[in-house]
Amino acid sequence: MSHSLKSKLLLAVMAPLALGWGGWLASQHFQMTRQQQGHDDLFLQEVSEQILLSMPGNLDSLDEGPRLTLPTRPRTASKKFDTLRYQVWILGRRVPVVASNGAPMQPLRADFKPGFVVSDVAGEPWRVYAATDASGRIQVQAGMSQSAMKAELAHWVKISLWSGIGILLMLGALVGLAIHWSLRPMNRLRREMAQREPHDLAPLPVSGLPREIRPLVDSFNLLLERLSDAMRGERQFLADAAHELRTPLAALLTQTQVAMRAGSQEDAQAALAQLAHGIQRTSRLAQQLLDSARVDASPLREDRPVVALPDVVTMVAREFDSMASRRQQTLALHAEPASVQGDLDDLGILVRNLLDNAVRYSGDGARIEIACGADDEGGTAWLVVRDNGPGVPTEERERIFERFFRGSQGNGERGSGIGLSLVDRIARVHDARITVEDGIAGRGFGCRVEFRAAPEA
Repeated sequence: MSHSLKSKLLLAVMAPLALGWGGWLASQHFQMTRQQQGHDDLFLQEVSEQILLSMPGNLDSLDEGPRLTLPTRPRTASKKFDTLRYQVWILGRRVPVVASNGAPMQPLRADFKPGFVVSDVAGEPWRVYAATDASGRIQVQAGMSQSAMKAELAHWVKISLWSGIGILLMLGALVGLAIHWSLRPMNRLRREMAQREPHDLAPLPVSGLPREIRPLVDSFNLLLERLSDAMRGERQFLADAAHELRTPLAALLTQTQVAMRAGSQEDAQAALAQLAHGIQRTSRLAQQLLDSARVDASPLREDRPVVALPDVVTMVAREFDSMASRRQQTLALHAEPASVQGDLDDLGILVRNLLDNAVRYSGDGARIEIACGADDEGGTAWLVVRDNGPGVPTEERERIFERFFRGSQGNGERGSGIGLSLVDRIARVHDARITVEDGIAGRGFGCRVEFRAAPEA
């Protein structure tokens, strides 16, 4: 299940704010509870002492009669007076002479001791403060029910809660707008990509993108560049393959027609020999084209197996025994232990094309040497193929690994220009280095490929 980047960013920003605000609210509730209790105690004490100071000195000498009920809240007083109840008692006779409106009939503090106490009044807990005059004759009791105190606290907590929720919602809206504004370049980039043609692999614009998004777009552009190179190579390969196959196929058709119209057995045999040679050349060209496509489409894996280079060289050399024999060529093999990490099939294609190039262009009666081994330190494995044929001109040696490049061969053999380009590509994939050198005894052509050696297979 995918989630929007906006929602993730909004959640990442607002979640810590909400958690922090929740912790702050809990701390505020704890502090407000303590502060309210202190404020309420101070309020009860001040009210009790003020009422006590306002009483006449001869209050205890008054005749016993009904108590005087006074309003609890003066007109200019705060709302806290709505929950206040007080009583004035003559201690000698335990008679209430003054009481606030709504005060209970029973004393707020039954033991008539001065100070603070939580008292049970009519089955409900009250916070009460009792103040007695210096002579001990008059006592003022003031109190508030704890339910009223909690209701006041809940009122302020509710105000803080809704205020905090409102602030969080405003912050959420502002953060959402900021995220939307910040992601505008990405939305613009998305719209541009959606409007592109399927084969448009031009790099994506990076101007105006945030620094955090720039590396991602750069990676996309690098991938698009690789895809563009791959598609360009694919188109070039198809064009070159079509061009290379057109000529031999036309030659095959011509030789077939000549064989069909031959007037004698000798002419037909000669045409069929040319036809067989053309088929052989076309088959080799098709094989090289298929090998080229395979190498391009199969990048080397990271977990490359260890391959014994002498086994590959020996196996491929045996394939060319008959071909070398027909040309009266000598094929010498010298293989020492050497192992590399790579693809067995690709290494076989590399060796096969080096040998094919040597057999075809060294001429009849030539000597071809193929050798492999490892250096004394064991850090490099090497492969050498050389001959004593006409060789390659010095000015052409830098271009012989280009695809479809044909040098000026002195023996009249016409090549496809694919074989050595395959060798170069396989070597680069295997991080190998190719060196072109002279052949046997300073004559002919030689090619040396150096790999990074691997542990013995």
